[in-house]
Amino acid sequence: MVIGRPRSLSIPWVLNTLGIVTEDRQRDSRHTEWAPTTRPGRDVVRQRLLDAAAEEFAERGFSAARLAEVARRAGFTKGAVYSNFESKQDLFAELFAARSLELAGRVLAEIAGMNPSDAAGKGGEAVASWMVREPGWSLLVLEFGVLAARDPQIAQAYLRERRQLRGRLVELIGERAREWGVDDTFDVRTTAISLMALISGLVLEHSVDPEEVDQSTMGAAVSALFAGAVARAGLT
Repeated sequence: MVIGRPRSLSIPWVLNTLGIVTEDRQRDSRHTEWAPTTRPGRDVVRQRLLDAAAEEFAERGFSAARLAEVARRAGFTKGAVYSNFESKQDLFAELFAARSLELAGRVLAEIAGMNPSDAAGKGGEAVASWMVREPGWSLLVLEFGVLAARDPQIAQAYLRERRQLRGRLVELIGERAREWGVDDTFDVRTTAISLMALISGLVLEHSVDPEEVDQSTMGAAVSALFAGAVARAGLT
């Protein structure tokens, strides 16, 4: 007796012998093509990491934040973090710059088209509202600044992003100055530096004494800064 070569078994063939899969389904299954999983692009990965980092830093602070947890929140491995950012310092610095520029752009967009006096008041209100709405983030920026004063590696990242932010603020404030026709007399650089320093100080004072340094008081302080810059430029 000659025993023939056993037929190669496949799941569709086995199911067919049991009457579970029809011959048509068996034939179709042999031609099924599985689409490969689409990997997210680099920009998408970076943004997901930044969003996850914002949550991790806000909850734990800069020092206690862990890159492994950032990766987990974003749905990636820790290697994805290091393939996009050199260090935790660089990750936070980029996040800090993006959030700060977002705030600056939002505030200056709100005062677009206003006269200088109204713009000073509205700008102060918008900045104060942000400081009260996101106290954890504001304190996080202060923590990073204090650490930068003691750690050269953190200082390098902090300095790079602060200068970038300052430069962008100069551009944004300069646009309003041109809109008002005083770009040759409005000291945009001093205004940008003063605004960044004032916000840092107000955040600290508000965190310690929120009853005295409340949203109204902070708004008035920022508005006074803008109003002074407007007055020096010869506007009213």
